[in-house]
Amino acid sequence: MYNVIIVEDDLMVCAILQRQIGRFQQLKLVGNFRRGVDALEWLGENPEVADLIILDYYMPGMTGIEFLSKLRESNKEIQVIMITSANEYSVIRSAMCYGICDYVLKPFTSARLEKAVSKFDTVMKLKAETHVWTQEKVDVLMCPHKHYNIDNSEATQSIRANKINAATLANVREYMQTKQGIKMPLTEISEGMGLSTVTVRRYLKHLNSLGEVNITLYCKTGGRPSEIFEYKGAD
Repeated sequence: MYNVIIVEDDLMVCAILQRQIGRFQQLKLVGNFRRGVDALEWLGENPEVADLIILDYYMPGMTGIEFLSKLRESNKEIQVIMITSANEYSVIRSAMCYGICDYVLKPFTSARLEKAVSKFDTVMKLKAETHVWTQEKVDVLMCPHKHYNIDNSEATQSIRANKINAATLANVREYMQTKQGIKMPLTEISEGMGLSTVTVRRYLKHLNSLGEVNITLYCKTGGRPSEIFEYKGAD
Protein backbone atom coordinates (compact mmCIF):
# COMPACT_ATOMS: atom_id res chain seq x y z
CA MET A 1 0.00 0.00 0.00
CA TYR A 2 1.35 3.40 -1.01
CA ASN A 3 0.32 6.64 0.67
CA VAL A 4 -0.68 9.51 -1.62
CA ILE A 5 -1.23 13.24 -1.16
CA ILE A 6 -2.91 15.62 -3.60
CA VAL A 7 -1.64 19.18 -4.07
CA GLU A 8 -4.27 20.86 -6.25
CA ASP A 9 -6.22 24.10 -5.74
CA ASP A 10 -9.24 23.23 -7.93
CA LEU A 11 -11.84 21.54 -5.72
CA MET A 12 -13.56 19.79 -8.61
CA VAL A 13 -10.30 18.32 -9.89
CA CYS A 14 -9.54 17.23 -6.32
CA ALA A 15 -12.86 15.41 -6.19
CA ILE A 16 -12.07 13.63 -9.46
CA LEU A 17 -8.59 12.64 -8.29
CA GLN A 18 -9.85 11.46 -4.93
CA ARG A 19 -12.45 9.26 -6.61
CA GLN A 20 -9.90 7.92 -9.07
CA ILE A 21 -7.34 7.12 -6.36
CA GLY A 22 -10.02 5.03 -4.67
CA ARG A 23 -10.03 2.74 -7.71
CA PHE A 24 -6.47 1.58 -7.07
CA GLN A 25 -6.08 -1.00 -4.32
CA GLN A 26 -2.40 -0.15 -3.88
CA LEU A 27 -3.05 3.55 -3.17
CA LYS A 28 -4.32 5.27 -0.03
CA LEU A 29 -5.06 9.01 0.14
CA VAL A 30 -3.56 10.51 3.31
CA GLY A 31 -3.53 14.24 2.52
CA ASN A 32 -5.29 16.80 0.33
CA PHE A 33 -3.92 20.34 0.03
CA ARG A 34 -4.95 23.49 -1.85
CA ARG A 35 -1.59 25.27 -1.45
CA GLY A 36 1.94 24.05 -1.95
CA VAL A 37 3.17 25.71 1.22
CA ASP A 38 0.66 23.75 3.31
CA ALA A 39 1.72 20.48 1.70
CA LEU A 40 5.41 21.26 2.30
CA GLU A 41 4.72 22.04 5.97
CA TRP A 42 2.84 18.76 6.37
CA LEU A 43 5.59 16.80 4.62
CA GLY A 44 8.15 18.45 6.89
CA GLU A 45 6.26 17.18 9.91
CA ASN A 46 5.59 13.76 8.33
CA PRO A 47 8.67 13.06 6.17
CA GLU A 48 8.17 9.29 5.95
CA VAL A 49 4.40 9.13 5.51
CA ALA A 50 3.81 9.84 1.81
CA ASP A 51 5.12 7.80 -1.13
CA LEU A 52 3.49 9.74 -3.97
CA ILE A 53 2.42 13.33 -4.62
CA ILE A 54 -0.12 14.22 -7.30
CA LEU A 55 0.80 17.80 -8.11
CA ASP A 56 -0.65 20.69 -10.12
CA TYR A 57 1.49 23.47 -11.63
CA TYR A 58 -0.83 26.47 -11.35
CA MET A 59 -1.47 27.09 -7.65
CA PRO A 60 -1.72 30.14 -5.35
CA GLY A 61 1.48 31.18 -3.62
CA MET A 62 3.88 29.00 -5.57
CA THR A 63 3.96 27.05 -8.82
CA GLY A 64 4.41 23.32 -9.03
CA ILE A 65 8.03 23.83 -10.09
CA GLU A 66 8.71 26.06 -7.10
CA PHE A 67 7.09 23.38 -4.94
CA LEU A 68 9.40 20.73 -6.43
CA SER A 69 12.45 22.91 -5.83
CA LYS A 70 11.59 23.23 -2.14
CA LEU A 71 10.60 19.58 -1.86
CA ARG A 72 13.88 18.24 -3.26
CA GLU A 73 15.91 20.23 -0.73
CA SER A 74 14.80 17.77 1.93
CA ASN A 75 13.09 14.86 0.19
CA LYS A 76 14.80 13.21 -2.76
CA GLU A 77 12.89 9.93 -2.74
CA ILE A 78 9.18 10.75 -2.85
CA GLN A 79 7.62 10.18 -6.26
CA VAL A 80 5.62 12.92 -8.02
CA ILE A 81 3.05 12.73 -10.80
CA MET A 82 2.26 16.16 -12.22
CA ILE A 83 -1.28 16.57 -13.53
CA THR A 84 -1.66 20.02 -15.04
CA SER A 85 -2.77 22.10 -17.99
CA ALA A 86 0.73 23.62 -18.27
CA ASN A 87 1.91 22.46 -21.69
CA GLU A 88 5.00 24.64 -22.13
CA TYR A 89 8.25 22.76 -22.80
CA SER A 90 10.11 24.84 -20.20
CA VAL A 91 7.72 23.70 -17.48
CA ILE A 92 7.80 20.06 -18.59
CA ARG A 93 11.60 20.06 -18.78
CA SER A 94 11.97 21.68 -15.36
CA ALA A 95 9.63 19.11 -13.83
CA MET A 96 11.67 16.30 -15.38
CA CYS A 97 14.85 17.77 -13.92
CA TYR A 98 13.30 17.53 -10.46
CA GLY A 99 12.76 13.79 -10.95
CA ILE A 100 9.01 13.51 -11.48
CA CYS A 101 7.61 10.06 -12.20
CA ASP A 102 5.16 11.18 -14.89
CA TYR A 103 3.61 14.29 -16.47
CA VAL A 104 -0.10 14.16 -17.38
CA LEU A 105 -1.89 16.97 -19.21
CA LYS A 106 -5.41 18.09 -18.35
CA PRO A 107 -8.04 17.17 -19.32
CA PHE A 108 -6.81 13.65 -18.62
CA THR A 109 -8.45 10.30 -19.24
CA SER A 110 -8.85 7.56 -16.67
CA ALA A 111 -6.77 5.31 -18.95
CA ARG A 112 -3.88 7.79 -18.91
CA LEU A 113 -4.07 8.07 -15.13
CA GLU A 114 -3.93 4.28 -14.90
CA LYS A 115 -0.72 4.35 -16.95
CA ALA A 116 0.79 6.94 -14.64
CA VAL A 117 -0.06 4.88 -11.55
CA SER A 118 1.28 1.72 -13.19
CA LYS A 119 4.50 3.56 -14.01
CA PHE A 120 4.81 4.66 -10.38
CA ASP A 121 4.04 1.13 -9.18
CA THR A 122 6.73 -0.34 -11.43
CA VAL A 123 9.37 2.13 -10.22
CA MET A 124 8.55 1.53 -6.54
CA LYS A 125 8.69 -2.26 -6.87
CA LEU A 126 11.92 -2.07 -8.84
CA LYS A 127 13.54 0.10 -6.13
CA ALA A 128 12.40 -2.24 -3.37
CA GLU A 129 13.48 -5.46 -5.09
CA THR A 130 16.77 -4.43 -6.72
CA HIS A 131 20.04 -4.83 -4.85
CA VAL A 132 22.42 -5.02 -7.82
CA TRP A 133 21.67 -2.60 -10.65
CA THR A 134 22.29 -4.32 -13.97
CA GLN A 135 21.84 -2.58 -17.32
CA GLU A 136 18.48 -4.32 -17.71
CA LYS A 137 17.31 -2.92 -14.37
CA VAL A 138 18.57 0.55 -15.28
CA ASP A 139 16.71 0.39 -18.60
CA VAL A 140 13.47 -0.42 -16.80
CA LEU A 141 14.04 2.41 -14.33
CA MET A 142 14.72 4.91 -17.12
CA CYS A 143 11.78 3.77 -19.27
CA PRO A 144 9.22 2.19 -16.94
CA HIS A 145 6.42 2.94 -19.41
CA LYS A 146 7.75 0.03 -21.47
CA HIS A 147 7.52 -2.31 -18.50
CA TYR A 148 4.23 -1.44 -16.84
CA ASN A 149 3.13 -3.74 -14.04
CA ILE A 150 -0.13 -5.02 -15.56
CA ASP A 151 -1.02 -7.76 -13.10
CA ASN A 152 -3.87 -5.79 -11.50
CA SER A 153 -5.28 -4.49 -14.78
CA GLU A 154 -5.25 -7.96 -16.34
CA ALA A 155 -7.05 -9.40 -13.32
CA THR A 156 -9.61 -6.61 -13.45
CA GLN A 157 -10.23 -7.17 -17.16
CA SER A 158 -10.69 -10.89 -16.52
CA ILE A 159 -13.30 -10.19 -13.83
CA ARG A 160 -15.09 -7.72 -16.06
CA ALA A 161 -15.07 -10.13 -18.98
CA ASN A 162 -17.10 -12.62 -16.94
CA LYS A 163 -19.87 -10.00 -16.54
CA ILE A 164 -19.97 -9.05 -20.22
CA ASN A 165 -22.79 -10.35 -22.38
CA ALA A 166 -21.74 -10.68 -26.02
CA ALA A 167 -25.08 -9.49 -27.44
CA THR A 168 -25.25 -6.44 -25.18
CA LEU A 169 -21.62 -5.64 -25.94
CA ALA A 170 -22.36 -5.78 -29.65
CA ASN A 171 -25.34 -3.43 -29.21
CA VAL A 172 -23.33 -0.91 -27.20
CA ARG A 173 -20.45 -1.05 -29.66
CA GLU A 174 -22.81 -0.61 -32.63
CA TYR A 175 -24.50 2.37 -31.00
CA MET A 176 -21.18 4.01 -30.17
CA GLN A 177 -19.92 3.40 -33.71
CA THR A 178 -22.83 5.47 -35.04
CA LYS A 179 -21.65 8.30 -32.77
CA GLN A 180 -17.94 7.92 -33.50
CA GLY A 181 -15.98 11.08 -32.74
CA ILE A 182 -18.81 12.58 -30.67
CA LYS A 183 -18.17 13.17 -26.97
CA MET A 184 -21.20 12.18 -24.90
CA PRO A 185 -22.09 11.99 -21.20
CA LEU A 186 -23.28 8.69 -19.76
CA THR A 187 -26.89 9.84 -19.40
CA GLU A 188 -27.16 10.68 -23.10
CA ILE A 189 -25.88 7.25 -24.12
CA SER A 190 -28.14 5.53 -21.60
CA GLU A 191 -31.22 7.37 -22.88
CA GLY A 192 -30.26 6.73 -26.49
CA MET A 193 -29.95 3.00 -25.91
CA GLY A 194 -32.77 2.55 -23.45
CA LEU A 195 -30.47 0.86 -20.93
CA SER A 196 -29.63 1.73 -17.33
CA THR A 197 -26.64 3.96 -16.68
CA VAL A 198 -25.07 1.20 -14.57
CA THR A 199 -25.22 -1.28 -17.45
CA VAL A 200 -24.06 1.18 -20.08
CA ARG A 201 -21.15 2.35 -17.96
CA ARG A 202 -19.97 -1.23 -17.38
CA TYR A 203 -19.87 -1.93 -21.12
CA LEU A 204 -18.25 1.42 -21.94
CA LYS A 205 -15.58 0.68 -19.36
CA HIS A 206 -15.02 -2.68 -21.04
CA LEU A 207 -14.69 -1.02 -24.44
CA ASN A 208 -12.25 1.43 -22.86
CA SER A 209 -10.12 -1.49 -21.65
CA LEU A 210 -10.11 -2.75 -25.25
CA GLY A 211 -8.94 0.62 -26.50
CA GLU A 212 -12.12 1.44 -28.42
CA VAL A 213 -13.59 4.14 -26.17
CA ASN A 214 -11.90 7.19 -24.67
CA ILE A 215 -13.08 8.36 -21.25
CA THR A 216 -12.36 11.97 -20.33
CA LEU A 217 -12.84 13.31 -16.80
CA TYR A 218 -13.82 16.93 -16.48
CA CYS A 219 -15.72 19.31 -14.26
CA LYS A 220 -18.93 21.10 -15.16
CA THR A 221 -18.95 24.57 -13.69
CA GLY A 222 -20.83 24.38 -10.43
CA GLY A 223 -21.61 20.69 -10.89
CA ARG A 224 -20.24 17.28 -10.00
CA PRO A 225 -17.29 15.66 -11.83
CA SER A 226 -18.45 13.93 -15.02
CA GLU A 227 -17.19 11.25 -17.37
CA ILE A 228 -17.40 11.86 -21.11
CA PHE A 229 -17.28 8.92 -23.52
CA GLU A 230 -16.08 8.99 -27.11
CA TYR A 231 -15.86 6.06 -29.53
CA LYS A 232 -12.59 6.18 -31.45
CA GLY A 233 -12.64 2.75 -33.11
CA ALA A 234 -10.67 -0.45 -32.65
CA ASP A 235 -6.89 -0.22 -32.75
